Amino acid sequence: MLTVLSRYLVRQFLGIFLAAVATFIILYVVIDLFDRLDVLIRYRASVGAAARYFLFKIPLMVTQITPPAVITAMLLSLGLLARHNEIVALRAGGVGLGRTAFPLLAAALVISAAVLLWNETVVPYSSRKFEYVNNVEIRKRTLRGILSERLIWYHGANGFYHIEYVDKEHRTIHGLLVYRLDEHFNLQSVIEIPVAEWRDGHWVISGGVEHRLGDQSFSARPIGAAEVVLAETFDDFLEVQREPDEMSFGLLRDWITELKRKGIDPSQYMVDLHLKLAVPFASAALALVAIPIAGRLRRHPSIAATVGIGMAVGFAYWVVLGFSQSLGRSGALPPLVAAWAANGFFALIGVALFLSSE
Repeated sequence: MLTVLSRYLVRQFLGIFLAAVATFIILYVVIDLFDRLDVLIRYRASVGAAARYFLFKIPLMVTQITPPAVITAMLLSLGLLARHNEIVALRAGGVGLGRTAFPLLAAALVISAAVLLWNETVVPYSSRKFEYVNNVEIRKRTLRGILSERLIWYHGANGFYHIEYVDKEHRTIHGLLVYRLDEHFNLQSVIEIPVAEWRDGHWVISGGVEHRLGDQSFSARPIGAAEVVLAETFDDFLEVQREPDEMSFGLLRDWITELKRKGIDPSQYMVDLHLKLAVPFASAALALVAIPIAGRLRRHPSIAATVGIGMAVGFAYWVVLGFSQSLGRSGALPPLVAAWAANGFFALIGVALFLSSE
């Protein structure tokens, strides 16, 4: 009986879940379109560029809307059982709410694992693509930076720049090498700058050294703290810094390790690293909340109210996650705790509601 019931519940749940994902993606695209409409009009973006932007952004949307889609689908699945008195019949037959909802919880865990794999493979690539479309095809900015998995190369006014790390929070550049060339593209000098800070509208250089290359000579001289080496402003380098969404868990972990090895503080990315694992399992945490809520539904639950409850709980999850994420980045919470706090909070609520309903 339970095997047949499990197949029935999972099939019904997945059908509603896929419909909820499609609906939420459409709403997300429409809202994002109106939010970005002024940018598209100002830069006279083509329909093709706008379509590619939203197309490449859909994988990230899927990650973000999966948790509310899961809880909405679970509430509707169990709500339909209540509407047809099937939950009453199951309880009369000795099948409790927990055993009824177990296959749905297992399905939520499978979805969480699938989202984790999705984030590691599809989302990083698509995030890089929609950022490229936004900056180059829509905003018509010149592509001056080249990024590999870990390296950043930038074609600047004074030559080619190799950059190890751009710190947005402190407005500094770490590990900068400037390769100066003549008009025939012969290397004239290499400027090595450990740290360059953008302060009060100009660069302040720490420990810079210029290595000059002649036909048969080589010399080195220190760079003054206020000497003009870079013609660009700090904002010019923001586009070449890869965001955590554009990296997989493994790549972000290796990058953080490399920054630590070079003496650069990567603490602001530690929360993002743990979120790579925590966010996919938000679906499982919210499923624990949905089970006891669905058990309290009346005989004829309103579908609109059920969807509203699911969206409200999903929105509340992102609010709690954003708050804990801010605490983690400010140092008030350890990165691991900050990333998993929302999952733990809603899982505890779900367990408490379940125990009180039994």
